[in-house]
Amino acid sequence: MARRIGDRLDTLAQEDPTRPALICGEEMVTRAAFSAHVARWRGRIASRVAPGEDVALGMGNSPDLVAAFFACATGGRAALVYDPSWPATYRASIDGALGSPLALAEGDAADAVPEPVAEVSPDQPFYVGFTSGSTGVPKGYRRSHRSWIDSFAVSEEVFGLSGGDVILAPGGLSASLHLYGVVHALHIGATAVMLRQFLPLRALELIARHEVTALYATPTQLQMLTKVAAAEGLTCPTVRRILISGAKWRPETRAAVAAVFPHAGIAEFYGASEMSFITLVRPGETPPPGSVGRAAPGVVIAIRDGAGRDLPAGETGAIWVASMMLFDAYACGGGAETRREGEFLTIGDHGRLDAAGYLTLAGRERRMLVTAGMNVYPEEVEAVLALAPGIEEAVVLGLPDPLRGVELVAVLRGPGATGEAVLRAHARRHLPAAKLPRRFLALEDWPRTSGGKVDLPALQRRVEALLAPASMLQRS
Repeated sequence: MARRIGDRLDTLAQEDPTRPALICGEEMVTRAAFSAHVARWRGRIASRVAPGEDVALGMGNSPDLVAAFFACATGGRAALVYDPSWPATYRASIDGALGSPLALAEGDAADAVPEPVAEVSPDQPFYVGFTSGSTGVPKGYRRSHRSWIDSFAVSEEVFGLSGGDVILAPGGLSASLHLYGVVHALHIGATAVMLRQFLPLRALELIARHEVTALYATPTQLQMLTKVAAAEGLTCPTVRRILISGAKWRPETRAAVAAVFPHAGIAEFYGASEMSFITLVRPGETPPPGSVGRAAPGVVIAIRDGAGRDLPAGETGAIWVASMMLFDAYACGGGAETRREGEFLTIGDHGRLDAAGYLTLAGRERRMLVTAGMNVYPEEVEAVLALAPGIEEAVVLGLPDPLRGVELVAVLRGPGATGEAVLRAHARRHLPAAKLPRRFLALEDWPRTSGGKVDLPALQRRVEALLAPASMLQRS
C-alpha cells in the first residue's frame, strides 16, 4: 500500500510505460515520460536545496508544474504552490513570512541528472497550499503525506475512483481542489486531464476526446460547463462521477446537469484546506434541505459553544473535527479562529447537527456580522437570496451604520437582481426582520480570485465606493 505521495510512479511506468499519465490541453505525457520528467526535476531541486526545505512553484498550469510538485514530494521537499496571478504585495508578504524559499518559475527547465526517490517519512510535510484569499491575504497551510494518503482512501471508497479512470480537474492547480484531483489521479495510476486555463468549451472537448469518466469542479465551473454544453448541443455520456464541493442546488440546475451528464452520479462534499473531507453527500442520497451531508469515513464532528462544551442536536455552535486528514500547521498567516484541542480542530466554521448526523452550516466566525445586537451569518442570508427567481449569485456584506452598528447589504448577480420588491418579499418569507438586508445592489461584474471564488475584500471595497453617501439610492 502506498504510504507517500508519488511512491508508485516508477512502478506504474514499468507496468504500462505508454499509457497516458497526464494530458494538459493538446499535450500528452506517458507514464514513462512523466516518471523520467519527475526524476530530472528531483535532480534539479536536489542540486539547489537541502532535504526538508521548501520549494516555491510559481508556474502556471503545465506538465512542468505537476512534475516539479511530484519531484518535491518524492525528493523529501515541500512544494509551495503559488498562484501566478497574485499581486506583488501578496507574493512579497508570503515570501517574507517563509524566508524567501527557492523559487521555480515559468520557463525553468528540468535539465539536471535524474535523482532517485528519497526515503521520506509519511508524516513529513510535502505540500504547502494557500487559501484563496477571499477574505484577505492567503494563509499557507502545511500538509503531510499521510493526511493526503488518508484523503485518497476516502476518495476511492466513497467516489469509487480507481486506476482505470480518466479524471478531469479543469481549474488552476493553485486551488487545492484541482491540485488534489490531478495528484490523486497520477498517484493511483489513473489518467489526469487538466487545462492551462479554464475554458468551458475546451474542457468539454477534452471530456469527449479522452472519454473522461470523473470530473472535479466548483459549482461555478459546473454551471458554466452545463450552460455551454446546452448551447452547443453537447452531452458527456462517459462521465460517471461528478465531484463537487458543497454546492447548493436549484432543481432546474440539477436537471440541466443531468441532461448534459446523463450517466453521472453527483457526489457533494464539504471540506476545508486544513481538514480535507468533513462531510459527504453520496450519489443518490437525499439530505435534509440545506445540509452538506454526514461525516466522511474516519471523521468525527462535534458542535461546541464558546466555552468548549458539546451542544445537543439542533443547536448552532463552532464545528470541531477530528480525523487523520487534518493539516499540520500554518506555514504563514493563520488566525485566532483556528484552534486545536486534543485530536479536534476548528477553523471557525459554525453549524449544527441534527439527530441523524446531518450537518447544516451557519457561516464562518470571521464573517459573522452584529447588527442591532443580533449575530447574523451572511451565508444564511445568501443561501436564501440565491433561491430567489433569477438570482445566480448572492453575497451579503456589512457597512457601518450609526443606528444598528452594521447595515446588511445584499449584492446580487443575475437577471432577477434588479427586482428589489420581489427580492424583499422573498427574503421576508424566509428570514426574521433583523436578518433582512437593508439595501439591494445589482452588480454583474464581480471581482474574483484566481480560483473563481468571489474576492470578498475587493467586492467590499467596490460596494463601499458605489454606495458612498452621494450615491445611496437604495436605502430602505
